[in-house]
Amino acid sequence: MASSSWIIAVGAELLSGHTADSNSHFLAGRLRATPYPVSRIVVLPDRVSAIVPELSQAAAGNPDRVFCCGGLGPTPDDRTYEAMAEFLGVPLVEDPATLERIRNRAADLHSQGRLASPEPNPGNRKMALVPEGSLVLRNPLGSAPPTATRLPGKRGARWLIALPGVPAELRAIVDQEVLPRFCAGGPALAFGELRYSGVAESQFYGVLTELGEEFPQVSFGSYPQPGRGELVIRASSADGAQLSLALTRLRELRPPA
Repeated sequence: MASSSWIIAVGAELLSGHTADSNSHFLAGRLRATPYPVSRIVVLPDRVSAIVPELSQAAAGNPDRVFCCGGLGPTPDDRTYEAMAEFLGVPLVEDPATLERIRNRAADLHSQGRLASPEPNPGNRKMALVPEGSLVLRNPLGSAPPTATRLPGKRGARWLIALPGVPAELRAIVDQEVLPRFCAGGPALAFGELRYSGVAESQFYGVLTELGEEFPQVSFGSYPQPGRGELVIRASSADGAQLSLALTRLRELRPPA
């Protein structure tokens, strides 16, 4: 079975439309170039009762990497680690290194006159709580600690990776920590595309049907480019040779304009 990733984006602001889910878009683009392309993205509210069943479904399913994005902050509605702990059947424990960074940050802000006390408040201390047994990763831009936790199951090394929802933090953690440590090695999907002008998308129905039958290892999609009068036919496959043959055949089967 091919390797894949699931993304669980957590946040009521995503469901209400107040915030665009740029994290899933970024993460899917990065994972496309690894052996773990994304096969599922879900958006959930900040509720333990919503997150735990999705984690259980992921553990019982086929993804090798599961990413939880968001819900690691200092307010009561940040409940991702609470949900992970319930799912894993472990307590939340204080990570000493994270707490030390939070203490240093609070002291620095106090010296600048931005905090009344040099001691972390309860909300900041909350961010040092992680599910017991999780591997705490480095967050180079913020206080919320990302983690990697082994997913239960009989397959090989499967990881549940929790990331903060602040886009700048998530992107830095993914590029500096997650991709090198948890997504390296093995082949990635290969992609190729052809662009057409002055051809209606519907004219490719027969072409793409024939290609799908001739090249079952290759996936095809059609993507009109609004305002440009252009149509992109994109193909992907884990087999680079089959992809090359399919693109050659696509050139041959171009429908009449």
